[in-house]
Formats: sequence, structure tokens, C-alpha cells
Amino acid sequence: MVGTVIDTARAEVRSQRRAARRAENRSEILDAAERVFGEDGLRNGSLRRIADLSGYSTAAIYKFFDSRQHLVAETLNRRADEYLGELLRAAESAGTPLERLHLIVDNAAAYFLARGHFRSLLRQMQGGSAIVGPVLDAFADDVLGRYAHAMNLMTDLIREGQQAGEVRDGDPGALAHLASVLINEYALADIALARSEFHAVFDGALRAPTAGSGSD
Repeated sequence: MVGTVIDTARAEVRSQRRAARRAENRSEILDAAERVFGEDGLRNGSLRRIADLSGYSTAAIYKFFDSRQHLVAETLNRRADEYLGELLRAAESAGTPLERLHLIVDNAAAYFLARGHFRSLLRQMQGGSAIVGPVLDAFADDVLGRYAHAMNLMTDLIREGQQAGEVRDGDPGALAHLASVLINEYALADIALARSEFHAVFDGALRAPTAGSGSD
């Protein structure tokens, strides 16, 4: 009985180690794929170069990914999941709704600045709208759920800000879409605006006009 328990425990440890190694290997391939697709483009990025950079053969890559398309989708989805986590943390942070929307701007800019190859990859695909934009549905079959989650977070913040009198009137979903487009353009495109200048533009688009300002 004791021997059986020990054998089972050892088998479990070996299984966990194999799973950890597989996850590490998969991550190394995705890192290489992100670099290659970002530098060489989705069309010209070769599996051979991905194999060389990751240290795995092309045959080994196919042990982790069913096809080139699957590899591309997983390269994108990994970062999409990370970025949605950043959105969620900003949305649930302290501060007023508009302050949290500004925090999303900062988090988005910092996220893509630290991931230049991924930023390049997204700019190739759409030229602007990406993680919180409609093009997310091109990543994989299940990404519409990610996009809906992102837009729901933004819409909830807009609605909360309207209830507090901080965000201008208007359809919350439409304003959330506008906010997402502005964020994407700033985070992904080469816009010659300082961070403070962009925040002023973003704030002006969303903040409720004060009495006597002459704005609608």
C-alpha cells in the first residue's frame, strides 16, 4: 500500500515536470515566432527561422502547433490574454471612472512599448485597431469573447462615469468604441504627441462638458 502511494506520487511529480517543460518549450517557440513575424512579416516569416531562433526543429514545432496558422493564432492570443489582464487590472483599480480610463491609456502604451515585435505584428494586420478593436476576431475562433470582454469593461467604465457626471452623455457602447480606437491609435501608431498631450485629447473626447462651456 505504501509503495503504491509512493509510486503514484512519483508519477505525479514526473507528469508535472513534463508539463512544465512542455509549457516552457512552447513559450520559447512563441517568443521566436513573435520576433520573426514582427520583423519579417506574417507572409515572409519562415518556420525555419523560428526553428533556428527557438532551438527546435521545424518538425518539433509541429508537435506543439497543428499548422502555421495555429502558430500565428497562438502567438497573437497569448498576448491578447495578457493585455486583457492589463485592462482588467486598470478597470478594477482605485480612482474615478475617467481616471481608470486614463490608466488604461498608460497601461496600453507601456505594454506595447515593451513588446515591439508584437506591436509591429499588430500594425501589419490592421494598421491601428487591435487588441480592443474589431480586428481581434481575426486572431482565432474564440477571440470574439475576448473582444466582447474588453468592450464590456470599457462600456461599464463609461456608464459608471456618466452616472457620476464625469463622462459626457451618449451611448456608452459607442463612447467605449471611440475610446478603444483612440487608445489603439496612440499605443500602436506613430503619433507625434507627448503622453500629456494625448491624455488631454482623450480627456476632451470623454469628459462631460462643464456648465457654460458652450459644448453639447
